[in-house]
Amino acid sequence: MDDFKRVLAIDLGSGKVAAIVAEVGLNKEVRVLGVGRTRSTGIRNGRIVNIEKTALSVKEAAQQAYQMAKSEFDSVVVGITGEHIKGATSRGLIAISNPHLEITEDDVSRVISQAKTISIPMGREVIYVHPNSYTIDDQKGIKEPVGMIGMRLEVEAYIVTAQSTVIMNIKRALSKGGIENPILMFQPIAASAAVLKQQDMDQGVALVDIGKDTTDIAVWYDGDLVHTAVIPLGGQLITNDIAIGLKIPVDKAEEVKLEHGVASVALAEETDDDNIQVDGIYGQRVKFFSRKDVAYIIEARVMEIFEFVREKLEQSDRFSKLVGGVVLVGGTSNLPGIEYVAEEVLSLPVFVRKPYDVTGVIDPIMDPAYAVAAGLPRLALIAETKGGIETPDRGRSFKEFIRNVWQIIKENF
Repeated sequence: MDDFKRVLAIDLGSGKVAAIVAEVGLNKEVRVLGVGRTRSTGIRNGRIVNIEKTALSVKEAAQQAYQMAKSEFDSVVVGITGEHIKGATSRGLIAISNPHLEITEDDVSRVISQAKTISIPMGREVIYVHPNSYTIDDQKGIKEPVGMIGMRLEVEAYIVTAQSTVIMNIKRALSKGGIENPILMFQPIAASAAVLKQQDMDQGVALVDIGKDTTDIAVWYDGDLVHTAVIPLGGQLITNDIAIGLKIPVDKAEEVKLEHGVASVALAEETDDDNIQVDGIYGQRVKFFSRKDVAYIIEARVMEIFEFVREKLEQSDRFSKLVGGVVLVGGTSNLPGIEYVAEEVLSLPVFVRKPYDVTGVIDPIMDPAYAVAAGLPRLALIAETKGGIETPDRGRSFKEFIRNVWQIIKENF
């Protein structure tokens, strides 16, 4: 394996499509070479609702990143989400065929393939496998089995599956946007790779990514991925309620949220800046609102979102053991005071995090809203190293893959 991989990473969100070209080394440091971002108008709740609009967003974001980086890349990884994505624990078991009984990377690939043979309902497919731990004969809790000696290898893995038709539409939109043969990743796992360190995952932590239309959850305990969930609510719920409560257009409500919004009424009471002006449209008069009134609306919706988060976390038997608490990412996590409201609802310590160990073009990457984009290159390296994904060089020439993808990018951009 080379000292680093160069990756085109695309965060396929409902609010934005973000793309970065980045190098990720064996030490997992991400060096960003180029960044692109555009509005997402063809995706709702993680599903494609307009292929042409999605393709255009993908093409524009990738073009911006490519033109800034001016560099080839080794693979394309795309972060996706949606209620159609489900996770479950599975196990695989194989006998070691090596006459010297030394476990090889091929053995690891075989046992992971066995874990993927769980009973999957018709119309679904595996998009990602996260190997949690291995058992060699009767020795449990092994993280790196390659090179060890044994007669039998077992893996406990977390399998992520998605609805086949949704995946087909996503790949079709990506193809129209110039992206072929993407490796698909589940967004909260990618965000985890951006902001969580090994200590967090060992002691137990929940990653909560609050996007525009969805809130995604990944729970880690003892270093293992143990639970995931998607809630069909996000920052747009807050925007819509501001629009209804203040009787202003949705685009104006979004501006109010971003420029003046706080998640806690207590924070609004502490400030002297209590006058919010919303310019009228189509000749309507200018409206004025109290910052506290806006905070009441936002706090109520934020509490509602975290009540659903708590419900999903309680479905995991590790909820009461999350010593590391909850880590928030996503654009909505930038609301001042959101961690205090979350702590009140979840009864756990809550933190807002930015990506770590990121160098290069770090503006605007050092923002919770870019956690998925920043984590995708790191997750791709981790998954490839651990055998959790089918990389393009398995089964066909890697150079051929790169040549084909690179030609597509040059033709489109």
